[in-house]
Amino acid sequence: MKMLSMKVLSKKILISLVIIVCPVLASSLAAQTLLIKNAKVHTLSSQGTLNNADILIEDGLIKSLGKNINSRADNTIDAQGKEVTPGIFAVANSIGLVEIDALNQTMDAVTADELTGASFSLEEAFNPNSTLVPHNRAQGVTRTLISPAYGNGHLLFGQGAIMSLSGDYHPVIAKSVAIFGSFGERASNQAGGSRATALKQLQTLFDESREYADNYQAILAGEYRELNHSIDDLKAMQAVIERKTPVVFNVNRASDIMLLLRFAKKNSIRIILKGAAEAWMVARDIARANVPVMLDPMNNIPASFESLGQRIDQAALLHKAGVDLIFLGQGFQNTHNAHTVRHSAGTAVSYGLPYDVALKAFTVTPARIFGGAESYGKIMPGYTAELVIWDGDPLEVTTSAEEVILAGKLVDKTTKASRLRERYQDISTEKNTAYRK
Repeated sequence: MKMLSMKVLSKKILISLVIIVCPVLASSLAAQTLLIKNAKVHTLSSQGTLNNADILIEDGLIKSLGKNINSRADNTIDAQGKEVTPGIFAVANSIGLVEIDALNQTMDAVTADELTGASFSLEEAFNPNSTLVPHNRAQGVTRTLISPAYGNGHLLFGQGAIMSLSGDYHPVIAKSVAIFGSFGERASNQAGGSRATALKQLQTLFDESREYADNYQAILAGEYRELNHSIDDLKAMQAVIERKTPVVFNVNRASDIMLLLRFAKKNSIRIILKGAAEAWMVARDIARANVPVMLDPMNNIPASFESLGQRIDQAALLHKAGVDLIFLGQGFQNTHNAHTVRHSAGTAVSYGLPYDVALKAFTVTPARIFGGAESYGKIMPGYTAELVIWDGDPLEVTTSAEEVILAGKLVDKTTKASRLRERYQDISTEKNTAYRK
């Protein structure tokens, strides 16, 4: 009798728990909605820029866009006087791969392994807990293309990957989206002192990559002649010779750029020019070859003989010629302050580049070229809600990111700098601030 009572009691408790828990579960499983009202929206789509527009976000996606959207949302933001863009796509940096440049133990963007060149991949080394992740995210950077740094003695020295700055442990959006290399002064030094030998070494790599494609069974079985490059590098190069993956060449001199255009045509590969100080001199040839250019619009100071033609208005000149543009961050700040790329874009606009082209150069254009453009880079229904609400013109230096939205959710903007500010801003006490808890 006592046992039966216990069973009845347990059943009642279970039913009570179900009654209590089910509404909570249902609530958590219900669509999470966010409504942004009255904003100036840079859609970067055929709709252009919309004034006093609303954006309804549901379950991480943009559900609708337009004026006077009447929908009850879990969270509503009045963005009157604010502007909305896609999140910043910062490219060719070491976010998550470096903490302090001067300390090798915090650097994972470069390897001295002589056997690893084109196959050097970085995504597994990405640290989502790096202080640089929340620092750049709070300033509007939502994704990044990490790239290897020159240093392993190869002309092609590794692969880039697109990473989310969500801060979770599964940040890879796309891996092996490009292979990075160099040509010019640095490459000639690497290849014995001449661009001619550098070009010869490059051609050998591509010839052996095709040999591998045609004879990989014999090569893997050890029944083929000895090759100059590792099996891993030759495997990595297959995507290049199949035109699935582009090669990003760091190059500056106009004649070197022309040489690479001829090299790409001869080998039927896709290339992208990075740095490209003197690209404006051969802009029409670059446009005809349909080769994008990655550049820092703030860089107008020649740093070497190969970049003597550097000029600050070259973004406008290249665009006028029909060249696709991707903006790099500002020199040595490209990683620690990758978010400043929007300031560089503002400078390009002040020297003649159309405003929308400048916005696209750090959002949708790199996504179109490196991957992800099917869901990111435009503000339109069906796209990922990866957005920034700015308190003014996003290309102005004095503007700040008021809200950052990743996967439809408002991002916590706490950074190491903001924690330090909160900790030490009160100077009214005589107590040594270094010992505050």
